[in-house]
Amino acid sequence: MPCKIKDDDGDWSAPVMLIMRGNSAGAGVYEDEKGNTPAWPKGAMHEEPAKEYARLLRYNPKVLDVTGSSNHGDRDTSEGTVMALECFRQFQSVAGFYGFSGGGYNMKHILDNMTETERRRVKWVAVVGVDADAPPSIFDRSKFAGGGWQLDYLPNSGKHMFLPEKFLERAEKARIDAVTGAGPIVRPGGVKNKRKK
Repeated sequence: MPCKIKDDDGDWSAPVMLIMRGNSAGAGVYEDEKGNTPAWPKGAMHEEPAKEYARLLRYNPKVLDVTGSSNHGDRDTSEGTVMALECFRQFQSVAGFYGFSGGGYNMKHILDNMTETERRRVKWVAVVGVDADAPPSIFDRSKFAGGGWQLDYLPNSGKHMFLPEKFLERAEKARIDAVTGAGPIVRPGGVKNKRKK
C-alpha cells in the first residue's frame, strides 16, 4: 500500500513528522479556519497550524491524506493507524507524530503496533484534542518497550477545531527546540522564529 500524503512534494529529508487528521464528518459539523462548516471526508483538522508546529520543532511536516476515524470502533484497523504505520515503515526519516482528535486516539494504537526497534526511532509524539478517556499517561514512553520520545499533549477543551492553533501558540511561548531540548528556538540560518500574522 503506498503512503498517502496530501500534496507530497517528494522531500522526505529527516526528521519528518507525520500529521494525522481527526474523524471524517459531513457538512455542518466541524468548523474550518474561517468558521465555515464544510464536509471533511478525509478527516477534520486545521492543517496549517499543525504543519507550523512541526516546522517550529524543526521537523519536515507530512499530512496523511486519510481520515482518523475508527473502523467501526476499531482503531487498530483505522485507515489513519494503518497508513501512519505504512508511511513510518516506508520512510526511515519519520521520527515524529502529531495526532489531532481521532488521529490522537489512533496514536496509542500506532505505538502499540510498532516493534521495540521501531519505537526507538520515535523522538516526538504530539497528541491534541482527545478526551479524558485518553490521558497523557497512555502515550507515555515508559509504557512502551523501546520508547524514548518526548510527549506534548493538549486535551480537548473549548473550541475543539481550534486546538491546533492553541497548541502552536503554547509551543511558541515555550520556545523549546525539539532537536536540542534548548530554547529559544532558532530557525536554520540563525533567524529566530516569529509566527506569521
